Amino acid sequence: MNFETIEEVKAYDPQLVHANNLLIKLNQKRNHKLTTRQERAIENIISEYLQYIGLQCGLSGFSAAVLRQRVDALNQYYRYFETHGYDNVFSAQGKFRPTILEEFMYILFKDMILFLKRRNGDEQNVLRMGSVKAYNNLYFKSQDLNSFIHDIHTGINVKDQDFAIYREMVLSINDVRATINLPIIAVEVKTNLDKTMLEGAIATAEKIKMGNPYARFFVVTENYDVDLNVDPAYSRIDQIFVLRKTKRKTTPKPDICYDVVKLFVDEVYAYLGRRWGDLEHKLDTQGHYCPVKVDK
Repeated sequence: MNFETIEEVKAYDPQLVHANNLLIKLNQKRNHKLTTRQERAIENIISEYLQYIGLQCGLSGFSAAVLRQRVDALNQYYRYFETHGYDNVFSAQGKFRPTILEEFMYILFKDMILFLKRRNGDEQNVLRMGSVKAYNNLYFKSQDLNSFIHDIHTGINVKDQDFAIYREMVLSINDVRATINLPIIAVEVKTNLDKTMLEGAIATAEKIKMGNPYARFFVVTENYDVDLNVDPAYSRIDQIFVLRKTKRKTTPKPDICYDVVKLFVDEVYAYLGRRWGDLEHKLDTQGHYCPVKVDK
């Protein structure tokens, strides 16, 4: 596909979060809120991005061949960033570089979700994906015993999730009627995963699985900067995918690894295609125990 402006990209698909970030920076440039270096950078980056996103949007499906092309395009865009020194041209608070990978998560799964929606007859657009405020749990509060008896209140905890495959649900309980976003796949997306970030992800995984025990929680990171003596296997994180298979300070920086991306996509697809909670079916099909069915 051919895009001539970043506004065209946003109109084509509002969920492309890196495009949204670029548009914010472009508007800051138009309002003279950027430095001279940042102004030059945003012009060049947008030009490169339009070629990159045009290629991504021109691909269709989630076959191995398509995934490889998507990863190759991503690596080319990253290399442009790195060779021109644009990694640190904008402040970390603006999440400029991190939105590249967050957007790539959406690009990876967009066609898969459309396929699964068709296969499962989702004509009402129940299954959704993207960055979202994901449901964690309910809690109850009261000021004293009297209010505990007569006027207890219900609260809902949510968490900003970098990427999720989820559905909306309406909760109605006591004094609350609210729409929540219930994830079945939740992903934390990081550029560099350090010990503090890992601890935060572990806490988030615990909360997500309190809200939905069948949810799967993954961390996808470019680099892994946690001491190798720290073993996340004891946490509620299902898997950590390190896309560059290295630490942050490794030079030269290796490309995003296609094999890791494919492993991640395959694991999500396999989970979304299997049964989650039908214990009788699992026991029966696995052959460990076939329950005797008694006619009543």
